[in-house]
Amino acid sequence: MECPYCGKEMEDGLIQSANEIAWYKGRKRHVFRRAAFHKDSVVLSRLSLFKGSAVTAYLCRDCKKVIINASPVSDYNAPV
Repeated sequence: MECPYCGKEMEDGLIQSANEIAWYKGRKRHVFRRAAFHKDSVVLSRLSLFKGSAVTAYLCRDCKKVIINASPVSDYNAPV
């Protein structure tokens, strides 16, 4: 993938977490870290008790930017 900021090639990879990965509107940290409790949140990767959560991401080392596809993911199918 080409970086939309500088035009250089981005590295394909993953962002992983032991919890659900979600985007929350605003910059306030939340006590309840489940997207279902927050209006306008977007689930990027649901929690799997055995696999954790993971979402495909692209890294530009020059710009220090990470691009994540915001389409909700119901299951992450990469090998454990």
